[in-house]
Amino acid sequence: MTVPTPPPLRAVRTACLTAAGWIHGHFHLPLQQSFSDYLQHSGTFIPMTDALLPGESDARAFFAVHRDDIRLVAPDPGDAQIETITGRGFTSPWSVTCLLPDGLLEGQIDFLTNQRLSDHLRVARGYLMVREAVWQPRAEGADAPGDGPTPVMLVNIARLVGIAEATAQRGHGHPGRYHTTAADYEVG
Repeated sequence: MTVPTPPPLRAVRTACLTAAGWIHGHFHLPLQQSFSDYLQHSGTFIPMTDALLPGESDARAFFAVHRDDIRLVAPDPGDAQIETITGRGFTSPWSVTCLLPDGLLEGQIDFLTNQRLSDHLRVARGYLMVREAVWQPRAEGADAPGDGPTPVMLVNIARLVGIAEATAQRGHGHPGRYHTTAADYEVG
């Protein structure tokens, strides 16, 4: 009986916001698998290596983070092989503000041109990709994944308190019709 050879893996440097704070480390995923797909389809616990836990100065060789407790993930875009340019083809970038229990995340999401944000949210599952992300923690002195804007962050929709269109848009025009009545923005 031959034991199958596991597929080659690539290390993706990440920072994950959890209820305990930011955890920094590496996820290991198959070479051809997208980072967002890996998060969507991993088991209950996702193994990390070289994990630096909140308040600690020494990294742990191994740490298993509970997938459902991850609120935000800031992967290194080069390692994760995530496209950081918005608005290609049939999608348009739209500036949003995401409210999480720990703070606000501002950035841009892509969804189909001529679709409203409420329509996009009806079918959104798993993790929402936010580009040009700026994290603003609620607590004074709370840490962040890095200095300045982060090229890409993934938001666990199950941990999202809510989302709103930004007042000032950085995109290239509204991806859908802009309506002013509350019925136009009903989600569900």
